[in-house]
Amino acid sequence: MSLPSSKALTVVLAAALCACGADQALARSKKPAAEPVPSVTMDEGTPIIMQGLKLQRPNQRPSAAPGAAEEEQAKERAERPVKIPRGSSSYVPPPVPSPLGGPPSPTLLRPQVAPYQPPAINSFSDRVINCNQSFTFNAGVGNNPTNRDAFVRQCAN
Repeated sequence: MSLPSSKALTVVLAAALCACGADQALARSKKPAAEPVPSVTMDEGTPIIMQGLKLQRPNQRPSAAPGAAEEEQAKERAERPVKIPRGSSSYVPPPVPSPLGGPPSPTLLRPQVAPYQPPAINSFSDRVINCNQSFTFNAGVGNNPTNRDAFVRQCAN
């Protein structure tokens, strides 16, 4: 079986394009990465501001004798263990009353402060809103009119 000439030409052109593209992609050279410019002046790998400090890396052991550091820590430790009570730190126990029956603490004598409740405002629009809401329950009861507008006029005034 032979391919038609247009299909064969298309296959040959596609192969040529792939070959040319691969050559260009392979021929591209990588630029070496530029070294970052430090914002801190360095001297032999150590920032100048940190020279003179003895830095200990986590994977290094102290350079002094192993027993000397432990002896210094032992001198700084407390001689007895610190006892921390368990539970919440926000609880404040009530004051213990005096066995002699003295007066209660001044904090207990103070009256409790209630939150501010502003006085109710009875404006005309508030009365109209209340009348509109009560129309479904009070319309036609007693001398109340059954028409909403008339009921609101009578109720609000």
